[in-house]
Amino acid sequence: MGDSVQLAVTMKTWFGTKPLIHPERTQYISNWESMAVVEPDGKVTAVGTWGQAKETTNVMAFNGSLKGSVRFSLRGEGPGPTLDFVVEAPDVLDMRTATCCSTPVRLMEGQQVRFRVSRRDPQHTDVTRRTVGTRYTLFFGSGVPNDANPAQIIGYGQGINPASFRVDDARGMITAPASIGGLNHFTVLVFARNGAEVGWKQIRLVHAAAALVK
Repeated sequence: MGDSVQLAVTMKTWFGTKPLIHPERTQYISNWESMAVVEPDGKVTAVGTWGQAKETTNVMAFNGSLKGSVRFSLRGEGPGPTLDFVVEAPDVLDMRTATCCSTPVRLMEGQQVRFRVSRRDPQHTDVTRRTVGTRYTLFFGSGVPNDANPAQIIGYGQGINPASFRVDDARGMITAPASIGGLNHFTVLVFARNGAEVGWKQIRLVHAAAALVK
């Protein structure tokens, strides 16, 4: 948990491999984003085993008509996240697909909460802002990093995407979508990277009426 590797993608030929004609067009997708996340540049990080000692998952790459995949064996031990990712929201303790080492939190529709990402150094250096090199990758259940239309793959959650779920690093605020439609809840994973250091937080979006029933 917490280890990252960099994928390298090449084209298979009869005689071995050769570089892609347009490597910048390569897109990645994780089979289970709550086990292994893949960033737009092909970095893969182990983030969970769903409570098991070991698990396996695939990460796929697509480039035009070309496709390939690699299978990862994930182990429950490891350094875990090396950045503290704190969101000022109630904890969620009953999520079966919770990631390792970071308790999920709950946000209701339209709610806005503070968050902070910091290094685990003696100064707890704040690295929330993108200006200090932190980048955020969002996952909405489709396995595609920063997917603009995850409902196309998962079949529900229309309108829940990076445009409606906003991470404002300058103000240190996360804003939930105004509506999650007819769903009772929906889970978003926010992954943060600053150099070699990583952290993550799952956020369960809750329909306001469903929260009142509870």
